[in-house]
Amino acid sequence: MNISALVARSAPLVLLASGTVRAFPADDTPAPTLEEITVTAQRRSESLQTVPIAITALSAAEMERNGIHELGSLSGQVPGLTFSPFAAGQNIIAMRGVSSNDDGAGTDNSVAVFVDDVYAGRVSNINPEMFDIERVEVLRGPQGTLYGKNTIGGAINIVSSRPRTDALDVKANADVGNYERHNFSGLVTGPLGEGWAGKFVVSSRKADGWVRNFALKTREKDDNAQSLRGQLLRTGEHSELLFSADASRIEDADMARTPLTNVTGNLGDLRGAYESLCGPEPNPSCATNPYDGYQHQIAYGASAKFMDHLTSATDFISITAWHRAYNRWSMDSLGAVIPLGNNVWDNTKEVTQEMRLVSAPTDQIKYVTGIWLSREDTNRLRLFQLGTNSLFNPPISTNPNDMDRYRGIDRTISAAVFGQVDWHFADHWTVTGGGRYSYDHKHMDNDAFHGPSGIFEIIPFTFSNQVEAGWSKFTPKVSLSYQPSEALNLYVTAAEGFKSGGFAASPTSVAETAPLRPEVADSIEVGAKLEIARRVRANLAIFDTHYKDLQIQAFGPPPGCAPPCFGVFETFNAGGAQAKGAELEITWLPIDDLTLTASYGFLDAKFTSVFLPNASVYAALDGTHYDLRSQSGQDMLRAPRNKGSIDAKYAFSLSTRGRLEASANYAYTGDQRGELEPYAIQPAFGLIGARLGWLSTTDEFEVSLWGRNLANKAWINHVYTIANEVFGVYGAPRTYGVTVAWHLRP
Repeated sequence: MNISALVARSAPLVLLASGTVRAFPADDTPAPTLEEITVTAQRRSESLQTVPIAITALSAAEMERNGIHELGSLSGQVPGLTFSPFAAGQNIIAMRGVSSNDDGAGTDNSVAVFVDDVYAGRVSNINPEMFDIERVEVLRGPQGTLYGKNTIGGAINIVSSRPRTDALDVKANADVGNYERHNFSGLVTGPLGEGWAGKFVVSSRKADGWVRNFALKTREKDDNAQSLRGQLLRTGEHSELLFSADASRIEDADMARTPLTNVTGNLGDLRGAYESLCGPEPNPSCATNPYDGYQHQIAYGASAKFMDHLTSATDFISITAWHRAYNRWSMDSLGAVIPLGNNVWDNTKEVTQEMRLVSAPTDQIKYVTGIWLSREDTNRLRLFQLGTNSLFNPPISTNPNDMDRYRGIDRTISAAVFGQVDWHFADHWTVTGGGRYSYDHKHMDNDAFHGPSGIFEIIPFTFSNQVEAGWSKFTPKVSLSYQPSEALNLYVTAAEGFKSGGFAASPTSVAETAPLRPEVADSIEVGAKLEIARRVRANLAIFDTHYKDLQIQAFGPPPGCAPPCFGVFETFNAGGAQAKGAELEITWLPIDDLTLTASYGFLDAKFTSVFLPNASVYAALDGTHYDLRSQSGQDMLRAPRNKGSIDAKYAFSLSTRGRLEASANYAYTGDQRGELEPYAIQPAFGLIGARLGWLSTTDEFEVSLWGRNLANKAWINHVYTIANEVFGVYGAPRTYGVTVAWHLRP
């Protein structure tokens, strides 16, 4: 589908919204209007409608109403964004067709996450608990100028609330729901005297597992996470200093992975063994994995943000941050019969420093310029361990020292200089130009061990070496915006993105430790941002992005590897790819107190010139021949063609007894390819949620009934392959509960 066809497909939706609003009769009664949305996507506070970038911005109230507390629940509300959690430390984010599933010490994501302007680099640390949030901004498309490396798909900017300087503010929320759900969050903030203000927030989530393991007689897929954050704010006449510290802990059971296919017979009939206990129909609440796994994470960090108003038009900002994370997870790989554990220890520490100038010296000129420095150290061990109830005869040693394992120790040094200028060169016209020069250097220690019990050849050779490499790239951006009125903004943007090169997660030989080439993206985006009578907001973006040298990891038997070969990890530079599509977001106030929000994303994302020489070549049980080496013309991974959501909220007064707020939402994600195998498809799913809340007249108290996945759909939120067979992880079933909130307002 070409760009003109995308325009033709999407434009009628905007026109329909416009025509509907014009049908309202005029009267003299002031009517509610849409609130202006302020974002900091360009490192300054601006109206969402003036920024020439496709952005989805969600407020704290919207996130609470829809039960959004991490990236998985966020992705349903954002066109072009998908999230596939493999484990707590293996998070795969995809944006407009681009993602990275290599979670090694020497690789990075293609979509970056920032928390209060601080870069969260590691794949194991990019899904923070969002428990104290002012808003979340999702920037779609390459963001290589102001956000830097590893943003060729986009950037997610998480902004926490600031300490209050005017008055004491206290909040407390408690949730009780099915599966013994008990959540609590509390916040206290206010002035401390002599220019100081503080904030302390705590959050706890607990629920029993909703999956019953019939092999181990245990529960899986539980929820056990705690987080806290403290902040101190010092404000002066021309400056302010904000100290932040946070810590979090996760202690969850296994993710209940399930065998989904028996196409090759390489692993026996694992699917049949699963069905013998759980039945032939999809049964998300049933697991048969014989290896008992877990997910543990401890993370903490601190930052200092200093801002000095150098002049009335210029601010200097310095952000220094330090973060430490200890991830450990042990997950059953096959879901039935063979107790094969995938054990990972992933420890990281990161220090970043950013300094920038933000200025608007004249009415026609404003700019941002700065430098960014980072050091990240990662120590990652992956061990493939057979459980004690192994079925092999004679028995195989279950001593971890006899198992296949690989350790990668990486040190990454990064530096960048950047700048962007907006020039309002004529009435209604603004041109934006900018660029970023990035440099990355990585040093990797590889230590691979093929143990006497490593019969599946996952780590086929024992070797160790040290390798290092560096990469640099200048990524420009230019944008032209035409804004004839406050209600309309038309823009076209050309941008380039850059993802650092790196080293494969689990190399199979010394030759496989050679560095990977960087990823590059070139994108053109045409957009329109429209408001009508402050009651309709419609934002449309049409894009065409070309990717080069995408880093893709596959797991499967290479050519010539016969059973019982599970496969080996292979990370490739996958040639070229193209993603084009359209995204539309509409917010509408059809009548007073009723708000309708809808989004739709169409994505046509395909590999264009990809040949993977070590990918699988095999025959299925039915005789079908599969050659996964040539991927040209095939769909990109985790790139659903259709994705959309609709949300309705209605509030009505109870006079002196407060008011009621009712809301309902539906989020749909179409079929998406999960791995190289053509039958490794994550099926389409649609989830329904609702909430009914009563608020007191002063908004001090709120009691809400809520439910998610109300139709109790069986849906899969992640698929992967081993030995060319497909395995999956089910998403949560119907959940419901009651929330009681107390808010002491000034």
